[in-house]
Amino acid sequence: MVQAGEVYYEGATVAAGGGRSVQRFTGIRYAQAPVGPRRWQPPVPAATTGTVAATRWPPACTQNDGNVLWYEGVAKAFGQPPTVAPRLPPVSEDCLFLNVWSPAAAQDDARLPVMVWIHGGGNLGGWSFEPNYRGRELAARGAVVVSIQYRLGVFGFLAHPALSGENPRGTSGSYGILDQIEALRWVRRHIAAFGGDPQNVTVFGESAGAGDINYLLLSPLAEGLFHRAIAQSGGWPADQRRTLAEAEAAGARFLAAAGVAGIAGLRELSAQDVLVLAQEHLRDYPDPPVDGHLLPKTPAELLQDGAFRALPVLFGTNADEDKTLIEAETEAQAADYAAAQFHCPTRRFADAFAARDAPVFLYRFARVRPGAHSLGAYHGAEIPYVFGTHDDWLPGAGDDARLTERMMAYWLNFARRGDPNGSRLPHWPRWRAGGEALLLSDEARPAALDWSRCEW
Repeated sequence: MVQAGEVYYEGATVAAGGGRSVQRFTGIRYAQAPVGPRRWQPPVPAATTGTVAATRWPPACTQNDGNVLWYEGVAKAFGQPPTVAPRLPPVSEDCLFLNVWSPAAAQDDARLPVMVWIHGGGNLGGWSFEPNYRGRELAARGAVVVSIQYRLGVFGFLAHPALSGENPRGTSGSYGILDQIEALRWVRRHIAAFGGDPQNVTVFGESAGAGDINYLLLSPLAEGLFHRAIAQSGGWPADQRRTLAEAEAAGARFLAAAGVAGIAGLRELSAQDVLVLAQEHLRDYPDPPVDGHLLPKTPAELLQDGAFRALPVLFGTNADEDKTLIEAETEAQAADYAAAQFHCPTRRFADAFAARDAPVFLYRFARVRPGAHSLGAYHGAEIPYVFGTHDDWLPGAGDDARLTERMMAYWLNFARRGDPNGSRLPHWPRWRAGGEALLLSDEARPAALDWSRCEW
């Protein structure tokens, strides 16, 4: 049992590889339920007291089957039936929970590095405990791992003039990011009780989770809440220029098309009804707007001006980001998409941080699993290597086991001290514009990457 503030959390012991075990705490509430009048309001800190049995997974945030369909597509490419893909768990608006894996819970003097995972899914889907996101193997190697949930889609990113009018800051449309900030505040207040060091927190995430981390790196609202960042396949925020006025206009068009009498009428609907309306009528990608509050200026301006915290960062992309995301007519179109959305903007982030003399480490994941498939090193393929959570149905070889151990060691070393290098690991050079990155394939080695499709 762990005491964090006024709450006693009862967890469970779970087995990890190599005969190790860790304590797992699931479904910890970090914010009050964002329902009723709190729908489309900033998160309110949890007011939990007493003893909590933190032994069950929480509901996922309200969403459709998009993530499940993505997994089924990957399974099909590997010749597997769709039933091997994870099923969508029960969903709810009351979903602002996190999970903790710790090898040293309740040891006040442990002070282990903390790694906070922000899941992907296009800011439309996903949940904190997808099978590949479970932190037992990383924790067993000496970290406290946290995975968080945040409001998705229309619930997390709807902007509207009426919502901005309710907010003393005069803004709306960033609720999902504000949830992430609130979760990080919970970590700062309570993670020491689980053996973690609140002064050594690394955020890491993939796809939308990585994109959100890039916003957090640029936002003054997240200052002091984390100390290092790992963004896996999330570069596009470098090109985000949508203003609050544009986001509000999109929200107003949505309400008009949906035939709902204002925000008050939308709040009276069930979460499922709102989700259906959004799927039919909302055509706004769920990114936070440039609102002068969460984002003082466009990301491009902030990067150019050096107006951000020069923290140690680890950025990277996968060689074949397009394979599970678009159906391109030609290889050139696919390569252009991957360059524009992932490779080139990720390098812009890396160059900007390196110009501030921040420790920057850049990678390209290019490992292609064995088997007759056409996915290459697809979007998300690196995640099981980072967590050591390979699905039984994914083919592997000795190279995969070796690469997994190396990637886990790199990520853990970076979380410990801001440098991924360590004994018995191939050297990962610090990034300088035009220099070498680390190529993660059958082997891990420094390499000069191809940036010919980028425009600087």
